[in-house]
Amino acid sequence: MVDESRQCTATAKSTGERCQRAAIKGGNVCHVHGGAASQVKKKAQERLDEMADSTTATIQSQIRDLEKEYEKAEEAENKLAIMSEMRRLWKIILDRTGHGKSETKELTGEDGGGIVINVDE
Repeated sequence: MVDESRQCTATAKSTGERCQRAAIKGGNVCHVHGGAASQVKKKAQERLDEMADSTTATIQSQIRDLEKEYEKAEEAENKLAIMSEMRRLWKIILDRTGHGKSETKELTGEDGGGIVINVDE
């Protein structure tokens, strides 16, 4: 079963049936029906960027509200729950901007040389 919200909107001239492929991310058509064209890719990326900016702004607003709640909270248990929710929201932002789950840190070894360690949560 094809997810209609992500389905290519092109139709076959011969049968009039809708294409069964998935549309490119941010676009309305699959790569075969124009999604590979540079101008289509550019517009799709603009749409994705707009959605990401909007989502990030919404999450940042939620974090500001949680910060206010944290300041008002008196019990440690409530503060911990609020901090946990703020961390979850920040993690969403970091994951969407490519700064999530793993990161690379360069450390200096005993001999003064660099050591590279991949850190995963």
